[in-house]
Amino acid sequence: MSFNVNNRTPPAATARTATAANTTPSASELTDQGVKTSKELTSGGSYNIGVNKDSDKTKVAEALVQIAGDKGAQYANTIEGLGKAFKGRALEGIQKEMGAWLKANPNATQSQVFEQATKTLYKHTMINQQFKQTIDQMASAAISRMKDTFEG
Repeated sequence: MSFNVNNRTPPAATARTATAANTTPSASELTDQGVKTSKELTSGGSYNIGVNKDSDKTKVAEALVQIAGDKGAQYANTIEGLGKAFKGRALEGIQKEMGAWLKANPNATQSQVFEQATKTLYKHTMINQQFKQTIDQMASAAISRMKDTFEG
């Protein structure tokens, strides 16, 4: 008795695919209650993130929750790990880009703000992580070369 197993899909793989497809949340489900609409964020005329490189992690998290809900709090942890200089650059970039987007989209809903904010947070966090990593690598290489020269 023989059978060809190459043409069969294992039941576990089929179940995993169906389960993953059914549990993927939509943008509206990801939107936290802390996310504000475009009108709420620009109530003073323009968007002001309200934090800078000297702000503590809690304040940064509170500011980012307004635009990205729980994801904002997660990004605050990442941004905090960048150090003061890169933290400041990331926050300035987020404010500038979100400010321009909010101005161009004055009637944006919570879910639209959430979607744009998550893209913006990801972009500015990744850019500044890459800059920091590159500078750290260059500094390490320079120190290593100096060390080799003096020990040499």
